Amino acid sequence: MKLERQHSYSQEEALARVRALTDYWDTHHGTRTVWDGTTARINGKVKGISFDGNFRVEPGLLLAEVKVGFLAEKIGGKAYVERKLTDYLDPKNTLESLQARV
Repeated sequence: MKLERQHSYSQEEALARVRALTDYWDTHHGTRTVWDGTTARINGKVKGISFDGNFRVEPGLLLAEVKVGFLAEKIGGKAYVERKLTDYLDPKNTLESLQARV
């Protein structure tokens, strides 16, 4: 599945927000994320759903491509990732509060 989210943050803050999300998944769900500049590769399981994905933070845009199994997609894998991306890019949530979730 491919997801795009526009954002109005500086490149640094958008990157920090996505890093906070991948740190959350790594800590709480045992995924493994490897960052290379503004691109992250993540794999493992979240909420029992195996996935393999890439996140790329660009000025004004977050691009995500996540591969999950057919069954995982049917039971809400895509919706879960979409909710998390929306939450971590929501201006109502401060960067500090997102980082504190880890």
